[in-house]
Amino acid sequence: MPSIFISHSNQDNAIIEPIVQQLREAGMGVWIDYENIRGGAEWLCEIEAGIARCEAVLVILSQASAASTWVKRECLYAFQLQKPLLVALVADLLIPLHLINLQYCDLRASQGMTKLLESLRALSSAGEEAAYAHGSVSETPLESNFFPYLAQLPQGDIVALVAQDLYAFAQKNADAVDFGGQKRPGFHARLQAGRRRITWFSVWAYRKQPALQIARAAGLQSPAFGKGRSTIPLRNLHNAESLEGLKSLLLDVKSRIAL
Repeated sequence: MPSIFISHSNQDNAIIEPIVQQLREAGMGVWIDYENIRGGAEWLCEIEAGIARCEAVLVILSQASAASTWVKRECLYAFQLQKPLLVALVADLLIPLHLINLQYCDLRASQGMTKLLESLRALSSAGEEAAYAHGSVSETPLESNFFPYLAQLPQGDIVALVAQDLYAFAQKNADAVDFGGQKRPGFHARLQAGRRRITWFSVWAYRKQPALQIARAAGLQSPAFGKGRSTIPLRNLHNAESLEGLKSLLLDVKSRIAL
């Protein structure tokens, strides 16, 4: 059964809880923010990771969610990742423009939940044919499938969040970021050094232990990594202190490359 990301307004929690319960009773996996975001976690990264790992996004559409900027952002992010998106109507209102062409079920109707479950099961059946298998490697690593792939690996929740944080860092600070690899997918932060473009660092989806790797060409020499060490398991970067410390070291490497 599919894993469903619930996009909603927290003003509707009382309405949503029985819906979530029925989905779970039907065997659906459900991701919802008030259960899945840990205290102290970075909200935006957790939301992005939740959408990336899900098989479909279900928008609980009410007056409050229709007016919510965050619900709209979640929908647009789901569109960007090409996630199936369904609408469950719980109030009398016009469908917002960005959702108007999507399939929807009116949960106020007697057969509304039945139709919703049928739609979700149909998505699951279609996805089994199109999706890459659990534990396999995508032949064309892209932003849209790299992070869901990481989430399947050991300690996937942690490593996928760390990788997404590093990807955002790379987009902000590198001259280019690209995905590549087949047997070992990864993304690579590149820097322009004169006429050469060199790899600054890479994040690799090693099956046993996803890791960040500082390219030897970057010339990293820091005692924080240990003598000669240039590969760091992503699971070791699970707290904010270690992750921010790594970023500081990477920026130091960048400054020396630019000299």
